[in-house]
Amino acid sequence: MDLRARAGRAVSLLRYVTRTVRGLVQLPGFEGTRVTPRRWTNLVLNRWEHRSLRTTLRSYPIKLIVEVTNICNLRCPACFTGDEQQGRVRGHMSPELYARTLEELGPYLWRVEFCNWGEPLLGRHIVPMIEAATARGISTLISTNFSVPFDAGRAERLVASGLTILGVSLDGARQETYEQYRVRGDLETVLRNVRLVNDAKRKLGSKTPKLIWSFHVFSHNAGDVEQARARAAELDMEFAVEKGWVVGEEWDAGGRFDFYGNPRPFPCVPLWEWAVLNNDGGVAPCCGSFYREDDVGRVSAEAGDGGARTFREVWNGPALRRARGFYTRRDGDEAARRSICFDCPQTVIWERWLHHMGGGGLEQDFDPGFGQNDVFNYFWNRQKLHRPAGDAARAARR
Repeated sequence: MDLRARAGRAVSLLRYVTRTVRGLVQLPGFEGTRVTPRRWTNLVLNRWEHRSLRTTLRSYPIKLIVEVTNICNLRCPACFTGDEQQGRVRGHMSPELYARTLEELGPYLWRVEFCNWGEPLLGRHIVPMIEAATARGISTLISTNFSVPFDAGRAERLVASGLTILGVSLDGARQETYEQYRVRGDLETVLRNVRLVNDAKRKLGSKTPKLIWSFHVFSHNAGDVEQARARAAELDMEFAVEKGWVVGEEWDAGGRFDFYGNPRPFPCVPLWEWAVLNNDGGVAPCCGSFYREDDVGRVSAEAGDGGARTFREVWNGPALRRARGFYTRRDGDEAARRSICFDCPQTVIWERWLHHMGGGGLEQDFDPGFGQNDVFNYFWNRQKLHRPAGDAARAARR
């Protein structure tokens, strides 16, 4: 090998090492988190174990998604709950379950997100839960439809809780477009509630929570985007717009709007870096999973219910270790093949990527074979496996 070729390889190696080190130590960008030595050390270890494809982890997750309730007042058509599917018993997370989990994971977490398959502001214990995370220096986020009963007192308690980010799902600037997806929602109620939060922030002298207008674009509301952007500015809200997913074919493939992200070849982030805790103690492999049959374990919600005593028992339990192992070798018995992670697009994309690169393919020529809407439909279609009778009944009612 001549000197020029050696120099080229050395430069490439240096760039790779630099990117790797930067990726390990770069802060995750969760505003409002108090950086501590324990959090930072766990972050680096977690990322190292992720990139090393370890199946049994010494690290803890850096983000926790908490389902404070799986009850919702709206009927959004591309949401499991809105579609009236039954993934698990409807209810609220107990304060005891949350407190035990936060006691175990709190020193390592950078963010707690209080939203999954229900409307978090209908949760009975949402404000004390936020307060407990805030007291530990953890960034907090709620995503809400905000078409709920609300008043000045509730607004002040929410602001005083220390909530970092309040994302408001507002898919339209007019009632007639907004309600086509946010079925049963009332646009003026949402806007009034946003104003109440702004009033409370001024009264309490608080910069938080940051308010974000989250606009999911569909064919019926695409004409509202600029009007919504202007109204968000009037309300001192950041404006985030992304294409909405739909059941079936993507509604505007190749159009001017993009999804929040597109599938890429990388080992599944939630399996290593996130944790999803449902209201009944069920632990899901990711936030796309809805049915309790797809849980990777369960933390005990009350004495004698058969759940794990600690979260770590589930975090390094057989189901999660098996799911992580698919990124080294995607095979297994019938139970493995029926697991939600086995045929997950992210798992399949990684397998295709390894074959592509191992066969001498170029990075720029790789085709994942899935779009973001395909990923959504993979999770949506789990109902055919777990609730086929209920699926048929809902279709008949329509």
